Amino acid sequence: MAAVCLVGAACGGANSGQVTTLEQRVTALETKPAETPPRDSALEARVRDLETQLAALQEQLALAKSTPPPAPTPPPRRGILDAGKVYAVPIDDSPATGAADAPVTIVAAVQFPEPYTHRAWPVLKELRKQYKKDLRLVFKSFIVHPKAANSSIAACAAARQSALDKMEDAIYAAAEAPPPNGPPAGLRELDEIELREIARALRLNLAQYDHDLAGCKAGQTRDIAMFSKLGQNAVPVFWINGRPLSGAQQIESFRKIIDEELEKAKQDRTRGGKASDYYDRITANGATTP
Repeated sequence: MAAVCLVGAACGGANSGQVTTLEQRVTALETKPAETPPRDSALEARVRDLETQLAALQEQLALAKSTPPPAPTPPPRRGILDAGKVYAVPIDDSPATGAADAPVTIVAAVQFPEPYTHRAWPVLKELRKQYKKDLRLVFKSFIVHPKAANSSIAACAAARQSALDKMEDAIYAAAEAPPPNGPPAGLRELDEIELREIARALRLNLAQYDHDLAGCKAGQTRDIAMFSKLGQNAVPVFWINGRPLSGAQQIESFRKIIDEELEKAKQDRTRGGKASDYYDRITANGATTP
């Protein structure tokens, strides 16, 4: 840097020396590197800790992207019934057709009127003809639609007079017919008066019919709770010696299970088992939940 004299000729001597000294000091300041501030050891330790945590998180993120999460365990599904498993289906006081010691018992968990039950009913009648004394049919209610509750109770009362087949047909025909003063609307609800008139037309003992309605209503409540606990949520389901067969199946589907159960019963008799309590014994340890 060049020296500048602000007072002309007066500049020189001591002043010149001072200027030179100032010039040297300025040059030294311009070329001297900035001093490094004192280091904070606590801050540096915190930085290192954060860097370590960041590296760990980055490693976990990379692992999560490369490994898919495990599939969640699905909840139990109701209505998925295993035809190879025996369920605990009691007979109770439900109306039945056939010998009590028959080697095969079909518990029909149905409601009336119901299209698939109606379609399956002729199959049940044919099975009873073919297997005769080897087959017992037990009727129990399982109500999916509340409009079928009264009709199913009436069917139970008719079954106690051995008129279930006729009552099933009559209920379905009445429910399918359009109301007197209205358009057809599918299967309609039948009231207690209509159902009693059907019972009268079938020549049932009306005093007994009226008496049996209360017991059938209580049985319906009991059976709905029992079948719901087993996992049933639709109709019809036919429990063949405790093994479920769902829907309006072809007769061959029934025969397959019935024949398997007849063979099991035969083997049980060979081992000295009694026919009188066979059903109770094979269902005693049956499944009580889905």
